[in-house]
Amino acid sequence: MILTKVFANVDEINDLELYHIETCLVKSDDLTKRILRVTSDHGNDYGIRLEDDSEGLENGSAFKIGPKRLVVLSVLPDEVIKIVPEDIDDMGVLAHLLGNLHKPVQVENGQITLLFDPVVVKTLDQRQTKYTVEKAQLTEPLRYVDLTNGK
Repeated sequence: MILTKVFANVDEINDLELYHIETCLVKSDDLTKRILRVTSDHGNDYGIRLEDDSEGLENGSAFKIGPKRLVVLSVLPDEVIKIVPEDIDDMGVLAHLLGNLHKPVQVENGQITLLFDPVVVKTLDQRQTKYTVEKAQLTEPLRYVDLTNGK
């Protein structure tokens, strides 16, 4: 079965208990893909081919496969580096540094998150920058900045 349109995110479905749900585990970088093949926890294979360019995948994306039946994407936890800059100057230096290393990041609530990379760890250690390495389930893919659409 080919799935072409996201029905909703499971967090937005009020009567979720009324649905039969199949879960497909995906890696966070799979969320950037427009075409994807997945296997559910029920052993069923599905193809995803998003038709709408404005639509993207995220943790919890749900596809209708029948009356009261859903296929839901669940992102596997990634090993990530989390950095909380000390001040605005530190944020600027870190942004410049990570940009030069060509790393996609997520900045939220004053915290920088990026996928684990030993080169980044070595660089942060050399700068004596405080960071943590932990497993985290990303809700959306890490992206490079796209200046063409204002993001």
